[in-house]
Amino acid sequence: MILQRQSKAKQVSIMAMTAALFAIFFYLSKLISLPTFTFLYLPIILLGVIPIWFGWSGLIGSMIGAYIGGVYVESLPLHLAWVEVTTVIIIYALNWLLIPRFAAEAKTLKGLIVLGSVYALSLLVGTIAILWQFVAVGLFPAEIAWPLLPGTFALNLPIVVIACPALLRAISPRLRAWGVYTGSFAEWRARKATPKPL
Repeated sequence: MILQRQSKAKQVSIMAMTAALFAIFFYLSKLISLPTFTFLYLPIILLGVIPIWFGWSGLIGSMIGAYIGGVYVESLPLHLAWVEVTTVIIIYALNWLLIPRFAAEAKTLKGLIVLGSVYALSLLVGTIAILWQFVAVGLFPAEIAWPLLPGTFALNLPIVVIACPALLRAISPRLRAWGVYTGSFAEWRARKATPKPL
């Protein structure tokens, strides 16, 4: 199936919807949190599927939602909420770049193993990145931040490994039919290289 190029209106709608969903998932994460850090990071579910579904538009929406979540959920100062944005960029980029097309379909055992491996890697790198940034800007001392790593990773990994493949299987076919599905980074790049019809 040939993936369609999205109109500007669709791209803006995707950005707005993604930002809203990201902020909502961030708010729900407040169930298990410190004053400036959420152990339960429900936006990781979105970061596992939105790169495949919406590509660049989803990234922009996720960055906006992450900033909102950092300010209003984690109570980060306005000038420090960028740490959430950079973490989103890292996780989003890893997932979009590393998930191949066959794995994004989440239909075979091999695909599920690859998906789980990429999700584990991006979650680990993202968790290290956010904790390092919290230490670097003085939000947490290192002796408090680094002991949080194993528990935060262990809490969020089963969520992303179970929820994301199920969402990809259930929703991706509908998004393809509606013409808003981006696909893996390799799919997106191949489509951009295809000349537009006259």
